[in-house]
Amino acid sequence: MRRPIATLLGPLMIALIMAASPALAESPIPREYPETGSERADPAKPADQRAREEAQANADEASCNAGNQSACSDLGEAYRFGAGRPQNRPVAELLYRRACDAADGAGCFRLANLLRSSGEDADKQAAVSFHTRACRLGAIEGCDAEADALAWGTLGEPDPAAAEALRRTTCNKGGREACRTLANELMARERSLAEQDEGRALIDRQCRAGDAAACSDAAEHWRLLIAPDSRARIADYERLGCAAGDAWLCIARAKRAMALSQGPAERAAALVFYESACALDRFRCSDAAQLRDEPALTASCDGGDQAACITLGNSLADPGSPLEDKPRALALLGAGCDAGVTEGCLEAARLLVGLSSKAAPPDPARLDGYLARACDAAQREACEGLADTLADGALLPQDIPRAVALYAPQCENGRDTACRFLEEQAMTDPAAPLMVAKANFTPELTPEEEAEDARLAREERARESAEDRLRNCTTTTVVFEGVSYTDTVCMNVTRVIGRGFGVRPGATPWQALVWRPPTLGRPATRGRGATPGRALSPQERVWCGGSVIREGWVLTAGHCLNDSGMGGESIQTAGHRIRLGLTNAFGDEGFSYPIIATFRHPNYDRQVLAFDIALVQYDPKRGTRGSTAQAPARIRLDPVPLGGRKIEAIPRVSTYGWGLTAVLNGTISDQLRGARMTLRDAASCTNVTKFTDDLRRDSVLCADELKGAEGGQACGGDSGGPLITYSDADKVPTLIGVVSGGVDCGTAKLPSRYIRVAHPRVQEWLKKVLPPARSR
Repeated sequence: MRRPIATLLGPLMIALIMAASPALAESPIPREYPETGSERADPAKPADQRAREEAQANADEASCNAGNQSACSDLGEAYRFGAGRPQNRPVAELLYRRACDAADGAGCFRLANLLRSSGEDADKQAAVSFHTRACRLGAIEGCDAEADALAWGTLGEPDPAAAEALRRTTCNKGGREACRTLANELMARERSLAEQDEGRALIDRQCRAGDAAACSDAAEHWRLLIAPDSRARIADYERLGCAAGDAWLCIARAKRAMALSQGPAERAAALVFYESACALDRFRCSDAAQLRDEPALTASCDGGDQAACITLGNSLADPGSPLEDKPRALALLGAGCDAGVTEGCLEAARLLVGLSSKAAPPDPARLDGYLARACDAAQREACEGLADTLADGALLPQDIPRAVALYAPQCENGRDTACRFLEEQAMTDPAAPLMVAKANFTPELTPEEEAEDARLAREERARESAEDRLRNCTTTTVVFEGVSYTDTVCMNVTRVIGRGFGVRPGATPWQALVWRPPTLGRPATRGRGATPGRALSPQERVWCGGSVIREGWVLTAGHCLNDSGMGGESIQTAGHRIRLGLTNAFGDEGFSYPIIATFRHPNYDRQVLAFDIALVQYDPKRGTRGSTAQAPARIRLDPVPLGGRKIEAIPRVSTYGWGLTAVLNGTISDQLRGARMTLRDAASCTNVTKFTDDLRRDSVLCADELKGAEGGQACGGDSGGPLITYSDADKVPTLIGVVSGGVDCGTAKLPSRYIRVAHPRVQEWLKKVLPPARSR
């Protein structure tokens, strides 16, 4: 890439940059940006959106050429994000610099954010100077960033007093983010009572001024505060936050109304909030529909309409439903199944087992009847469940001949569990059914055949790699003021690379996969029609990893909550699903669940991946099963306090994911793979992260490749996956970190980074978001 001299910089700007880092005087302008780390423009944008963006960019360019520096900054945005112009960060940088040099605060702020994305320490230091200049020029966002730099000690020792003073000034100028941050800091337990009262008054004012995020923060604060009026305050903040546009607070307020009573007045009040949530988020409309339709369904069911009974029973069985009532659901679905309506039989069997206990196990005849009727109706999952139950004899009397009869067709259809059971029977029972010989019955290959197969496999991997790069990367060349600038932006994912090792089925039952929808394109939202998109290959559908830490809850990375390949769409609304109980990501394996909600850590900072951790809530009762599945299990979170675990005393750690085998042109593995690594000590990790402030210190674990045949690193697709130690005294697998990121997947002599789950800020957040353990 050719680079012109820095003619666009004025003397003041050069002085600011040199104050941050003298070495920056020699830095090229514009710089060459890394392929990953920035959001890639959606290659499948609708034609009408492309036309609108191009028209806006044309208008900005004309205005910029006429001397409007604000328009130059807006044109830089078009180039940076590929909105009406080819996505090209070097050109964006030049336009931002032009606007910033002409005292446009937005231009300085955007330039700072772009420089931070380069990943270079010198650029991050320069970004602080530009954020400071943006603040002085009236860009409130720049003041927020400057306050963060002061609090975190980006350029020196942390100065929390100066950061707080700047937040106060910014808040007084109307900065919502500054007000919220200041309020939360003042409300912290270690602050004085007067300061806590000041923080509560500030967050209250922000909420009542229409800041939905402030309402959410206020509600969370009062949930943790034991006070006589906590319940009333929480309800009030939920109401205000719902009116300000927070769908989740609408749902919370509706549930609170339903919890008070099931009377007509409370149900009517709850319905208002459920309807508000539906208006804000189309994925929350089922709650309102269920509550609204329940009286008519009940009347029809009481009149003998079995179809209405089944519909009502399913709503009552749904754990996320405002009508949840499992005993009543079992009564309706069981009666329907007994009456010959087989659609309710499988769910009735699930409820029968779920409502049982060791003291009161399910009635075997009733369970057998429900499963058998569903199986006779060709419901695959019922046939598999009945076969398994008959084979193990735990819930039903063991009946091997009947289990064998059910397993035989399942094995023919590729269910490994069925085949293994039949194989065991065939070794002991001469009357066992004969299985069809599978692909594992083949002659040994000659050395020449093995070499040829290896050559073909290498060629296939190379072809897939080239295709994968074409799908996931965009390269543009833009001529700007007579100079050509080339830029490549690739989708930013993280996968296990290097040698690593294959994971046997069932060895990591906590492993979760965030699975993209089959088509790349936004669903219908905000009044727009659905956009036809490009079909994704199985390799492209691997988005992020995760770990099941509680029934219905997966711990993952904060940056995984928005899909950069889908225009930054939330995985909650874009059709992503959680998959569990699988080893082969591309096969019809495991269980698939819809996502209910997502929760990112409140101190998450995308630019530096601080507190890059999030929770994904999925619906365990609305899962579907593939042709094969392993039993999922939750993993233990690190129970040792931050100061109690000596990092250097852990001999080795492991991470897992579906992923690339190399940084460049690597192929995505269909099989789950693992990597063994060693942890760096806390001091050397801090030297890498530069997190020296009290808020972020020791919030990241750093791990390097373990030399040997099973070494490896975390790289792009495995973001959000687990970092696990097996070294505790009880040898129980323990989750100590969440895959966050690294430079070139750890091959640039820098370690991969993992958010530490034992950090106090992470623990405090988990306690706030997760429901009580008894609700599992």
